[in-house]
Amino acid sequence: MDHDQFEKTWKQLEQRWEQGFEQLSLEEQQAIALWWLEAETMNGTLNQFFWNSSGDLALIARDGLVRLQQAITLKALDSALAYFGAQYPVDRDQRMDMLEEIEAQHGPDVFTPASRIIQDLPERFVEAAVTDIAQRYAQQTS
Repeated sequence: MDHDQFEKTWKQLEQRWEQGFEQLSLEEQQAIALWWLEAETMNGTLNQFFWNSSGDLALIARDGLVRLQQAITLKALDSALAYFGAQYPVDRDQRMDMLEEIEAQHGPDVFTPASRIIQDLPERFVEAAVTDIAQRYAQQTS
């Protein structure tokens, strides 16, 4: 996907997002969750992604990685999610409490290895999600 098409599709997605996240299609929600995963991890680490409200979308991002077959990034995210146990806390307050416990037990750099994999961008998962959205938008207008 070229840059102009990416920007056009992202702008359309943002306009739809302004109407509320809940009204977006699953694929649109996944694209946004994946954008947050990349943005927060690039700006900090997965710790930042989980700590901020963006972490509410971690399971949606994971589902997007599965659907888009982004196996390397999925493996990295899964390795980080494993520290939360069987029930990832979507509630931010619960998640922050768990993050403090995880860091106390495993050290402050617990998410660094998985973060480094994502930061290296072995897969262009946001581009894959936006490309998928562009195709869906094109089908809706045909």
